[in-house]
Amino acid sequence: MATQAATPPASAAQDRGYVVRHALAQLLFWSAFYYLLPAVLPHMLRDTGWSPVAVSAAVSAGFLVWAMLCPLAGSAVDRGWGPRGLRLAGVGGAALLLIAALGQSLWAVAAALVLLGAPMAMSLYDPCFSLMIRRFGPAARRPIVAVTLLAGFATLLTFPLVSGLAAAGLGWQWILVAFAGLALLGVLLLPPEPADTPAPEARQTPGAAAPGGRTLVFGLAFALLMFGHAALLFQLPVQLAETRGLANALVLPMVLGPAQIAGRLAWERMQGGLGLERAALGLFTVMLLPPLVLLGGAGMGVVLLALVIQGGCYGVHTILRPLLAAHWLPQAGFARRLGVIAMIGLLMMAAAPAAGAWAGAVFGLFGLLALVFLADLAGLALLAGLVLRARREGWA
Repeated sequence: MATQAATPPASAAQDRGYVVRHALAQLLFWSAFYYLLPAVLPHMLRDTGWSPVAVSAAVSAGFLVWAMLCPLAGSAVDRGWGPRGLRLAGVGGAALLLIAALGQSLWAVAAALVLLGAPMAMSLYDPCFSLMIRRFGPAARRPIVAVTLLAGFATLLTFPLVSGLAAAGLGWQWILVAFAGLALLGVLLLPPEPADTPAPEARQTPGAAAPGGRTLVFGLAFALLMFGHAALLFQLPVQLAETRGLANALVLPMVLGPAQIAGRLAWERMQGGLGLERAALGLFTVMLLPPLVLLGGAGMGVVLLALVIQGGCYGVHTILRPLLAAHWLPQAGFARRLGVIAMIGLLMMAAAPAAGAWAGAVFGLFGLLALVFLADLAGLALLAGLVLRARREGWA
């Protein structure tokens, strides 16, 4: 396992406060910078008459900016700028939401949404996970689980709040202002931290695989799971509504959020008897089940079962990805490597809706499910290869 930088000793109460404050900040950052966009988009389009394609393209471009800047955000954490970077990102994201709220034209709003990808790269999950791993080392599992559990309620905060504000007569501009306030509250909740120190220099292990290539393969393995998840999320309701006549198919993905939280809680109870490598192999194997279950039938009960499995496993994936990366990858430049892994996953997620739509249009529901199954299977094959190589070359 990558040895982490030493941190000043802290009491258990200080550690709990540190984790809780980061978890609350992540809850607000995810709500304000990510889930706000799909929640407020219908209100924005209704009030402005703007092209949904143009606004959605700006959101997608912002996500691409997020993906491409993830390695740079990781490098900032490696250089000891993580705590300051999270605060600046929170303030910058809030400022961009205010700019979008004040924008009088589509171009001004679109520019703000594109630029929002930069603070997303520095404020969401991976920089926070890197700080947890630098502070707690091998004991970072519980803090990361705690952060993801609380942040997992972001959808339950965002969508009802947006609906409530709209029902109260507030336009989309005031909704953006309200969520800018939530982002600033997230900045205030971040714990005070001593000046961080840069990660130490790399120490090569004789005979070990190059960490750069290992990082790319690792990132692609997890990215393939993210690809399959995004393809199901965006295209399964469409396919079910068109081919199976399920009138309420469009609301089925709401199951995924609670399922992720349930999956994380279940894994936290049972992970004690599993090593990280065995847990990851088991996770990737179980992820093959949802498309197979759906191939067996598409009744409401079958679909709910598949989505519960999918959501539960994806929730565990969010935890295992940084922990297994810390187990396999060297400490030097670790946050940057985690950023590269996040970048690969986000780029694959960006491609998934279009790829899933193509598979569904050409081959129907079978084509979509086959695409998801093959992506998950390829991810499992890559992970299994990494596990074998890790055991042979002694990375851990």
